[in-house]
Amino acid sequence: MSTTFWTYCICGLITVIGCFVIIRSVGRQTRSEKIRGVEPGQGDQLIDHGTVLGGGGGHVTVSRVTRDPQQYAKAMAPKK
Repeated sequence: MSTTFWTYCICGLITVIGCFVIIRSVGRQTRSEKIRGVEPGQGDQLIDHGTVLGGGGGHVTVSRVTRDPQQYAKAMAPKK
């Protein structure tokens, strides 16, 4: 095979790898810009911790987490 063939193969491979790296970096930037959590406010947020086992069994737990930052900090503080 000629040198021209190998030159095109190497350039094509570098282009494909470069496109892959660019697409991955853009995907990471958009995921990191998403806002996590909820806005502070009144009331509670319900969190469902469900475990499903084979055969129809399982365990379901629902937790209440307050949206008020002061109440949340008070609840997380160590008790004396």
